[in-house]
Amino acid sequence: MKNKRRLRLQILLLVMLFFIIGTVIGTIAMYYSSRNTYLKAKNDMIERDLKVVSDYFDFPEAMSWFFDYSKLHSKEISAIQLDSDHGQIFDMYSKASKSGTPVKEILDDLSEEEKLEFAKAIYNSIKITFDSQTGIFKYGGMMCIDIREEDRGFVYYEAARQMGDDNSVLGEKWELDLDSHPAIKEILDGDCDTYAFEVAPAEWDSGGNNYIGYMPLVYDGETKAVLAINYNWDSFHSQLIEHIWLIAGLMLGAMVICCIILMILVNRIAIKPLSNVQLTVREYMKNKDSDSAQEHLKKIKTHNEIGVLAGDVGALVKEITSYTEAIKTLTTEVMEALARTIDAKDKYTNGHSLRVAMYSMMIAQELGMSKQQQLDIYYMGLLHDIGKIGIPNAIINKTTKLTDEEYDLIKKHPILGYEILSQIQSMPDLSIGARYHHERVDGKGYPDGLSGYDIPYTARIIAVADSYDSMTSNRSYRKYLPQEVARSEIANNIGTQFDLAAATAMLSIIDKDVHYQLHE
Repeated sequence: MKNKRRLRLQILLLVMLFFIIGTVIGTIAMYYSSRNTYLKAKNDMIERDLKVVSDYFDFPEAMSWFFDYSKLHSKEISAIQLDSDHGQIFDMYSKASKSGTPVKEILDDLSEEEKLEFAKAIYNSIKITFDSQTGIFKYGGMMCIDIREEDRGFVYYEAARQMGDDNSVLGEKWELDLDSHPAIKEILDGDCDTYAFEVAPAEWDSGGNNYIGYMPLVYDGETKAVLAINYNWDSFHSQLIEHIWLIAGLMLGAMVICCIILMILVNRIAIKPLSNVQLTVREYMKNKDSDSAQEHLKKIKTHNEIGVLAGDVGALVKEITSYTEAIKTLTTEVMEALARTIDAKDKYTNGHSLRVAMYSMMIAQELGMSKQQQLDIYYMGLLHDIGKIGIPNAIINKTTKLTDEEYDLIKKHPILGYEILSQIQSMPDLSIGARYHHERVDGKGYPDGLSGYDIPYTARIIAVADSYDSMTSNRSYRKYLPQEVARSEIANNIGTQFDLAAATAMLSIIDKDVHYQLHE
């Protein structure tokens, strides 16, 4: 019961952690809520102001004509600014109304001087309107720009943001990347016919982002240009972040000390002990090292359910280790007995499989392979020649030279061994050594003619061990070779018959065997 009460207290402390997480989520939600509320208000303001500005240019035929005419005469139009306002534009529409002649036809009948003067009047009206509205409402900027593909970014006018600013004038052209201006792309795609908004870097105001509202100007059935109003987004966003941080600080300030205490307690009471248990289980699963697992578990000092769990895990590790060792012992004894049975077919290679298994395990250890990998390769070495069971004794023990047919039959023992061992589903890799231990890294081996890294790593190790034992074992026609001869043969065949890493490891083992004990 005492342990249960402690665990309930720990759970209560964890709930406090969730409160902190909830506070963080609430702060994020507050940020987006404030941001969206601001943008909605700003959208309404921009829509109103764009509508006000556009009402000053409620002359669609004249404006449509101006957008096309100014492309060819931008320098002449902006060279001299008039002091008049909309007078000439009103006169033009009054004349058209009285005569019944479309404004466009009247414009076409004007002389070049009259057209230029009329264009200047329109340009001057845009300038006066934009500059005055920008000064009144303190916009970041107001501009009229073309968005048609062939003239995209052509500036009809940009208002001065402060008295004395150098404002953009007719004829300047900005590079408008549609990927950076989704609102303009939305207008061009026909997804918006009223107003569109975006946060984007403005080509007319380098060094930051702007919140921009656009109003498409549609004349003669074509969206020719947009009116645009922008505000300094970075300035607003910085102020918003400052307020959010202030509120978040007030919300979390009272929790700081509690969080520190909570982290210490949770780490000491739950996280660290559980991590030790988890680490112990994982390392034991990987290395099957019972002593190391018990040492890890001794570090857990808690007296709650986690401490009880650690004790249960320790007992389970001991039981599994005992059971596993018994199975390993039985498996090893059975395989060694089978290896002796295999070697008994050849009176000249008694003990060959056991020695190859031992040498293979020594090479694996030299290469830094895990204990389990060393054991696995030991088993592979024991049974690497099991395919010889299917070869007649008369051929295996023949003292004279084998015929080609007899040698071809001998070369089948890797495949026979593979077919036998591949049936053992609990150890699927056991058959690798049997099939591939006669392959060579230069591809001249058998039965599959594999080369290099296509040969399984364990088979390359067994191939070195097998060749070493063949050279250091007695035969009917010779005594085992001197150690230096066997070493030289291995060294000279690196890269052709033997794998570099496996052969190098074997050479290191030979060099350590100063009394030449590794032979039959």
